[in-house]
Amino acid sequence: MTLQQLTQQRGLGWDEAQSTEEHATRLATRIATALREAIERNGRAVLALSGGRSPEPVLHCLNRMELDWQKVIITLADERWVPENHPDSNGGMVRRCLADVMQLARWEPMYRGQSPEKDAAVFDTLLQSLLPLDVLVLGMGADGHTASLFPGIEDLEISLSEQAPVFCRAVPATAQRLARVTMTGKALHQAQVRLLQINGPQKQQTLTEAFAASPAERPIAAFLTPPMDIYYSLEG
Repeated sequence: MTLQQLTQQRGLGWDEAQSTEEHATRLATRIATALREAIERNGRAVLALSGGRSPEPVLHCLNRMELDWQKVIITLADERWVPENHPDSNGGMVRRCLADVMQLARWEPMYRGQSPEKDAAVFDTLLQSLLPLDVLVLGMGADGHTASLFPGIEDLEISLSEQAPVFCRAVPATAQRLARVTMTGKALHQAQVRLLQINGPQKQQTLTEAFAASPAERPIAAFLTPPMDIYYSLEG
C-alpha cells in the first residue's frame, strides 16, 4: 500500500507536490487561509511552527502573503535551547524567513534564557492563554520524531498523549543533540488545523513505517489521526 493510500485509509488529507517551489506555495497558502478563517472566528490566530531546513521555502512564501498579521501570534512547536542568534535556533530561522511578517505579528519565543526547565515552565503558563492553536505545522525527523519528542526520551508516551501532565516540557541534552523545549501532546493534539510537512524519499519511507509502528518507535505515529493533512514534496 502506498503512503497516499495509507493516509487516506486513516482519514488524513494528502497533498503531493513535484517540486519544492510548488510544495511551498501550496502549504503556505493553506496556512494563510486557515489563519484568515481563525481571525474571522476569533479576532486573532495562533500559529505554531517547526524548525529545520525544510520549512524555509514555505516560510519565505508565507512572508509574501497578505494577511492581517497584527492579529496573528506566532510561536514554535519546539526549540533548541539556544539564543536566536545561534545557527541552530528555530526561532532565529523563523524570524529570518518571516522578516516582514515579524514587523507586524506578535512573536512568542520558547527560549527565554533561564534554563530549559524554567523556560518550559514559563512557556507552559503562556500556552494556557494561547490554546487551542489555530494552525500547527509539524515536521518529522529521520527517526520519526516530531517536535522534540524523540524515541527513547524519558516519559515519551505520556508526553505524546493528550493526558500529558504539562503543555510544555524540557528535553535534556545528549551527546548527539542540544537540550530542547517542546510542546507535548496535551497542546499539540488540541490544534484546530494540524499540518505535517515532509520532503524527499527518506522521510516518505520513515512516515510509511510510522503507520505500522508504535509511538515509542516512531513518535509521529501518535499524531497520524484526523484532523491531519500531510504535505509531501518529492524533492528533499
